[in-house]
Amino acid sequence: MLLAGCQLFNQSSAGDGLQGRLAWPKDGDLWVFDLASKQQRKITDLPGGAAVTGAAWSPDGTRIVYAQFSRRANERASGADLIVANADGSSAHLFAERDTANTVLDSPQWGASGRVYYAMRRTVEGRESLSVVAQSESGPPRVLVENGFNPTISRDESTLVYLRNTRVGQTMLRKALNDPGDGCELLSDLVFQYLSQPRISPDGTRVAFGGSGEAVVQPSGCAGASLPKTSGATPMFNLLALLAPGVAEAHALPADVYTVNLDGSNLVRVAKIQDDDPTVAWSPDGSRLAIFGIAALYAVDAKGGAPAKLVDRGGYGGLDWTR
Repeated sequence: MLLAGCQLFNQSSAGDGLQGRLAWPKDGDLWVFDLASKQQRKITDLPGGAAVTGAAWSPDGTRIVYAQFSRRANERASGADLIVANADGSSAHLFAERDTANTVLDSPQWGASGRVYYAMRRTVEGRESLSVVAQSESGPPRVLVENGFNPTISRDESTLVYLRNTRVGQTMLRKALNDPGDGCELLSDLVFQYLSQPRISPDGTRVAFGGSGEAVVQPSGCAGASLPKTSGATPMFNLLALLAPGVAEAHALPADVYTVNLDGSNLVRVAKIQDDDPTVAWSPDGSRLAIFGIAALYAVDAKGGAPAKLVDRGGYGGLDWTR
């Protein structure tokens, strides 16, 4: 069975004719993979104890923003800041700085307006809070949603999709960016046991994500009323679990990659990879998906099919695809 699975990956045509560049975390640093030449290059050289946990290209592909986990000098706790650099890693400097030692800024996505959308986790007096934040290089951070994480924004920046923890598991929500409240429930916490970072397609019609366990109910698809704005503490969720030993057991069931329309219809399993907490990135033309899991870095047709292995080395963290 293992041999057959390897042959299936090797025979896939999903990796043929790929163009552009992928940015993804590997061995604690940030790497760029040129898909045409199939050459990969490390563009950061972080000290021991530091690690890149996610990255996003600027809309024109000339710069990159990434989350860097580290412990600052004379502090006992670790956290994460957002760093911005040129596409080759040069001129790296702070884009958004944590406000306390253990605050974590993560899951960035760079919008066409220049704003970066990201998740912020803060722990104060033992209580954890999660929020979705937008920030430009010249302005202060703006909290968009409380009790949410792993945001993704549509190309026109009209629609925000994000995840939320519940007592049962996790739910995916969709929100018109300029509307009040938390939006509506795109996927309830009964559909999957665990959800990985979502990404909206370039044409703004579908969302790709990782889902653990078989879909036991169909998505409700935002058919109900919008949710009121929430406040208060969220259930515990450690965005740094990817850095902890034994993380492979933390998420229980392995996940496959799915897409769903932004109205909640047409839930499709795109790739059956049975990986732990896979992250995804759309190709610039929306025809394919890159998938990063603990087994490898893959490409797959956005309509579904056998994944093609691009790099035989996996890990955890967010990736992005640019021209």
